[in-house]
This record gives sequence, C-alpha cells and structure tokens, in this order.
Amino acid sequence: MGFSGSGMRRRVLGAAVAAGAAAPLLLAAAPAASAGGAEGLRGCESSDFKLIYEGREAAAGTDYIRFAMQRVMGGGAGEEPCTIYAPLPMHWVDGPYGERVGDWGHYDSEPPEPFTVAPGGRADLVVRQPNPANYPEEECDPRPVSGIRLYLRFEDDPGVYGSTGGQDMMCAEPGRAVPTAIVTPHGG
Repeated sequence: MGFSGSGMRRRVLGAAVAAGAAAPLLLAAAPAASAGGAEGLRGCESSDFKLIYEGREAAAGTDYIRFAMQRVMGGGAGEEPCTIYAPLPMHWVDGPYGERVGDWGHYDSEPPEPFTVAPGGRADLVVRQPNPANYPEEECDPRPVSGIRLYLRFEDDPGVYGSTGGQDMMCAEPGRAVPTAIVTPHGG
C-alpha cells in the first residue's frame, strides 16, 4: 500500500488527533514520484529493508547515528524496485519488539524527493540525536534503549528495527532530546 489520496490523509490525521497527537504529524500528502522515483512503482514497505548500524559521530552535544537501509531480497515484490517517500516516522525502542521511549522523531526540514531503491540496493538513514545528558535528569527521565524503529507506511506497518547495541540512554520525558530522522538515497 502506498501513500496517496485524501482518504489516507484524513485517516492518518484523524488517528493522530484521536491519539491526542501522541504520534508525529505525518505527511499531509505524499508527493508524486519524481526525481529518483519512478511513476508506477510501489511504495517501499518496512519489510523491504534491514537496518544496519554503521556508527556515529558527535558534535556540539548531538550524536549523528548512521544506518544503512539495506534492501532485502525476496520473492515477488522483493525482486522489483520500490520508491521511498521521505520523511519517515521513527522512534527509539527499549527492545526489538519493545515499547517506544520518548517522542517520535522530527523530520529534516527539507526531505529529499521520492527516490527508487533497487533490489539489493540501499538508502542512508541518519538519526540526529541531541545528547540526553544536556538535560537535567528530572526533566529527561533517562531510560535504556536498544535501537530505533522506522516506518515506511502509515497504516498496518510493524516498522523495521535497527539495533544500536543496547548501550544508549534516551529521554522518556516528552519534548526532551527529540531525534531527527534524515533518509536519503545512498551516496546522496
């Protein structure tokens, strides 16, 4: 299922309002496939990818955590290219099948145009994470996390999990140390 139609927008926005805006405000409308994306290709789904932790750098109180979004090969749809429509929702989790810790991630202010990922190809994900130690402990409520969960569809999507090795602590308190997810074509 791709991202399209005003009915989808109403369901997504209605669900966010019903949930007390606990989920991120998702795309108001999915852009038409252009630039690196091809019309007629299906939208990528979480099951199309495996997240592979590649490392991190830190600067000015922020970690830049890199993941490869490796396209998983498979039968049927897995043998065809698919299109990524960024930005994508993400959050920290306390285990591979665990609960969300802290807020949903923000999106980069200028997401890339939709782009196509071939079978066996990849995209790049960077999570820009303010250091939770920048906040007083009572305002942060630090909790251990094992990685992130990224979603490539709005509905009925279990997301794809990416481990960071389970050595991170993130703020559970809303509005503190909120991450930003940036998804781009590989090498882009």
